[in-house]
Amino acid sequence: MKITKCKLNDVRTLKELSETTYRQTFGQDNTEDNMMAYLKEAYNEAQLTQELADPNSSFYFAYYQGKLAGYLKLNIFDAQSEEMPTDYLEVERIYFKQDFQHLGLGTQLLNFAIDQANILKKSNIWLGVWEYNYSAQKFYQKLGFERFSEHKFIMGDSVQTDFLLKKGLR
Repeated sequence: MKITKCKLNDVRTLKELSETTYRQTFGQDNTEDNMMAYLKEAYNEAQLTQELADPNSSFYFAYYQGKLAGYLKLNIFDAQSEEMPTDYLEVERIYFKQDFQHLGLGTQLLNFAIDQANILKKSNIWLGVWEYNYSAQKFYQKLGFERFSEHKFIMGDSVQTDFLLKKGLR
């Protein structure tokens, strides 16, 4: 797998990849109206451009056998989606296209995120996972993440619960 940092001029590719992977991951569990509302809000070019320009957020593309397979978004400080101590790094998004799932790429990308946290001298890495995404919860638990809280996630008119998981690094 090859990992490259996204640049501002990658916004269209990031938008398309974000929409595709999000829909593949959650489309079957949500109404089309709620899905469209969320995609329009979270993955429009202006929003993604703003996130790409934020010095406390970083996006990375993951390539497998030369093909764009997925992406990762990391946040520190005030870019995190929840207020956290300054020694925390958030994995806000980690998604792969369906054809690239179950190949061990998620583990590699998460290890990359842990490496970034260590470079930045963070002592904890955390993320949110939907309460009904059992396979993702099992995956994160296997990698040493433990539940420490939860928050509400709004998708259109649906209020959902994400479990917050963290892993200590030191």
